[in-house]
Amino acid sequence: MILQGERISLRSMTLRERPQFFRWATRSDATPYWYGELYGDEVPSYVIFKLEWPSYYFDGSQPELGRCFMILKDGRPIGQINYNKISSRDKSVELDILIAKHEDLGHGYGTDAIRTLTTYLFKAMGVRRCRIKSWKKILEPFVLMKKQVSSSLIPTPGRIFHGASWR
Repeated sequence: MILQGERISLRSMTLRERPQFFRWATRSDATPYWYGELYGDEVPSYVIFKLEWPSYYFDGSQPELGRCFMILKDGRPIGQINYNKISSRDKSVELDILIAKHEDLGHGYGTDAIRTLTTYLFKAMGVRRCRIKSWKKILEPFVLMKKQVSSSLIPTPGRIFHGASWR
């Protein structure tokens, strides 16, 4: 599946691309925002990573449990965005996003990826609310993103983490 944004496109990731996601999450400019000192986590081994990111994220077999998408800029992979399990109670879902290299930050690619994925989730999956949790040191990009994504998307502070939530 390909979802077209204004600046980027999102393509469903495959099982063959899980190692690339692992490298981005554990050995890229984005790693400190996923693992390490900010979260008090150790960088996982690939075996542990595979347990945290089961096959359904990559093969589409259980879309209600989550799905990963490659973020592409002019066909070049620059990161990944995913949604996790959709709550059957309130149709809410948490998103994760990763832009692998610093030079791809600040161009609106992440904002466009979030806008593109949330549009898909609202229209195709019946989602009513999307959340992104972030460490308070990186909250500012999410506040700026909210302003750029849509005035109908409402940011609310997270409980443990500062974050953004959209309805």
